[in-house]
Amino acid sequence: MKEYYSRADYTKAPKYDAHTHYHTHNDLFVRQAKKANLSLISINSNFDILSIDKQFEICHSLHQLHPQAFDFLATFDASAFASQTFANDSIAYIKKCMAAGARGVKIWKNIGMILKNEDGQYLMADDPVFAPIFAFLEKEKIPLLAHLGEPRNCWLPLEDITIASDRKYYSNNPNYHMYLHSEAPSYHQQIEARDHILERYPDLVFVGAHLGSMEWSLEEVAKRLDRFPNFHVDLSGRFAHIIEQTIRNRTDVTDFFETYQNRIIYGVDYFIAQNYSRQLIDLFCNYFPKIFMSLLFLYINRTIKKHWLFFATDELIKTGKIINNPDSPNYVKGINLTKNTVNRIFYENTRNIYFR
Repeated sequence: MKEYYSRADYTKAPKYDAHTHYHTHNDLFVRQAKKANLSLISINSNFDILSIDKQFEICHSLHQLHPQAFDFLATFDASAFASQTFANDSIAYIKKCMAAGARGVKIWKNIGMILKNEDGQYLMADDPVFAPIFAFLEKEKIPLLAHLGEPRNCWLPLEDITIASDRKYYSNNPNYHMYLHSEAPSYHQQIEARDHILERYPDLVFVGAHLGSMEWSLEEVAKRLDRFPNFHVDLSGRFAHIIEQTIRNRTDVTDFFETYQNRIIYGVDYFIAQNYSRQLIDLFCNYFPKIFMSLLFLYINRTIKKHWLFFATDELIKTGKIINNPDSPNYVKGINLTKNTVNRIFYENTRNIYFR
């Protein structure tokens, strides 16, 4: 007999946010997450917000303080790709991070969307310069989380972007709005480069961040999951796209999550930090850090609970204005997955993939 969760089970059910960015030594958020039966995996990334070394320092410290509730993924400096010792240096850094407790390695969209070689060509993920690193990860059975490419909306004009948060992000970050950069690789080239890695390293444990940048079509995600047994996806930052497809066809979305329940990891993709480069917020963070972190936890936990209720129950979930369509409904019915399926997506798959 199939068993299902109810709203009252949220706190009791074990959960991972397997895609967050924790950028502060303040551990109050972690301690409050424990009370909600929520564990965290912080994802170190090769972006400019905080140095790789600083991210590692924070994550290593928090992992030592909360070894059962806080883990992290390492990264390496892809921008050093032109160095003759790039592969060896990157592998040495990965070894250091793994010895300190890292659960895997992440690569970011600067590969394929920012970095260029000496000929002015964009450096793609399937470039030979990365081959020794991927071979090492495959041999050592170290999971790779890959944020390659962006939502397909990234290649559309602003007025055609389907999700409100995507439109806002590319309005504020035109350097990543590929519609404005015709010289950059296309959406399909980004996906093709990723697929080449999956083909070349069949034993590499590979997690495609953000639904593998195929958020617009769960059918496309399913094709890759069928084609590549080593491929998994996380849901981070793409809940609105799942809602959009649920509005169109709830049955198809339910079937997808039931069918691929062993290959999907839950994550939110929020930044947990005390410096937001906004003067008033920074003052509040500095003078009232406990209050700020408590409020941040309440906000993020409310988001996670909303997502959990969508997957675990058939309650009506408020959609707000997340979809750029005036005819979009204000509520959508949850897909009411079985308790076993919810546990796999929110907890067990993270354990099975990242804790080998």
